[in-house]
Amino acid sequence: MVASHKTPCQALLIEPDEAYRAAMAACIRLAGCVVHQTRTPALALRTLDRKRFDLVVWGVGADVLGRRSEIISELRLRTDAPLVLVDAGPGAAQTDLEAGADQWVTKPFVPGALLGSIRAALRRAASPNISFGARLEIRGMVLDGERRILSLGHRQAAFTRQEWELMVILVSHPNHYLGARDVLRLGWRAGEHGAEQVRIYVRRLRIKLEPMDLPCRLVSKHGLGYCLSFDE
Repeated sequence: MVASHKTPCQALLIEPDEAYRAAMAACIRLAGCVVHQTRTPALALRTLDRKRFDLVVWGVGADVLGRRSEIISELRLRTDAPLVLVDAGPGAAQTDLEAGADQWVTKPFVPGALLGSIRAALRRAASPNISFGARLEIRGMVLDGERRILSLGHRQAAFTRQEWELMVILVSHPNHYLGARDVLRLGWRAGEHGAEQVRIYVRRLRIKLEPMDLPCRLVSKHGLGYCLSFDE
């Protein structure tokens, strides 16, 4: 088995105000992340198209208060990273969280509150036993996390990020049944209907894996969950 070395958390900070940006960047660094800074959501979206991040922190500016939900949706289309919002909009917390934010902090903020929210978001999104970006070799299969491709001989299957992260969780627990709650606890990020999403994505994985004649099968049992069962 070959795994990549652990790399620091990569965080994208979006904040138009220079003073707020400096304070927020300091909190993110205290949480152990490398900070990449940008001033507007438009610039952030272009950055997300080029680079993968482990965390996104958005200080919502007054000029986009009416477009929060739209921008959150655009961010979610480009990244599965936890999203922490720092927002001055009155009564906006419920709307932002329902739209896809993971944590919400009032602006102006107490640094300890922001730091706590960042750490909570990172804990919730903790990776499983091997990195999602690792290169893993097992029973002749090669899982290339950089390209999100599974290979066996000349056969290959490519995965979306969400499919890949579920695959890695299952590979990390061979011959062991995981329920939907276990999958979510191990770092697989889903929306409000998490258990249903796990079921849907397991079915998508099975469709891609079955034609490859792998040394394992993706099986499910009522009451137990899902298991990547390897041949003895």
